[in-house]
Amino acid sequence: MAGPCNPAGPAQAAFNKAMRDFRSRLKDENLYKEILATTSVDQVYDLTDRLQFVQGSGDHLRNLARIAPFLERIGAYAEVIDTFVQVKPDILALIWGPIKLLIQWASTLTKSLDALGKTIEEIGVILPEFGQASRLFGGKGHVDEALALIFQDILDFYMVSLKFFSMKSKCHHHIDL
Repeated sequence: MAGPCNPAGPAQAAFNKAMRDFRSRLKDENLYKEILATTSVDQVYDLTDRLQFVQGSGDHLRNLARIAPFLERIGAYAEVIDTFVQVKPDILALIWGPIKLLIQWASTLTKSLDALGKTIEEIGVILPEFGQASRLFGGKGHVDEALALIFQDILDFYMVSLKFFSMKSKCHHHIDL
């Protein structure tokens, strides 16, 4: 249980605040529920596999391989926060749900998917090696707080991207930044 002597307390509070802020900024409860339906990286890979099968090896999906480093590092991040912070299933869903939705939305336009793939690739390159970091520093209060800050940054990236793609989608989801 988190308390004043438990270093997970401030980190847990930061994760919860990031979740509340994301949900509040999203302003679309149905979209939020759709995001929460994706709880693992396997569901993201299932989508990319289906897209590749449906669209073949054409130009539409030439850059999906670019996102693999991002998914691997975010996967390691998810494992670390699952180990060192009392993670609720919603937190993990907020890691996987938005990226799955963004890939799905972007898959309809080659240029959008290319731009999303390039951005995700760049983020994947700069994300730390969470597995190594957790073995060295895991369980330390300041590290857990840094994990929460990274979570907030990930959600900020997703929010900006969701806003962009929702403006282009036929769904017209309402998202305020």
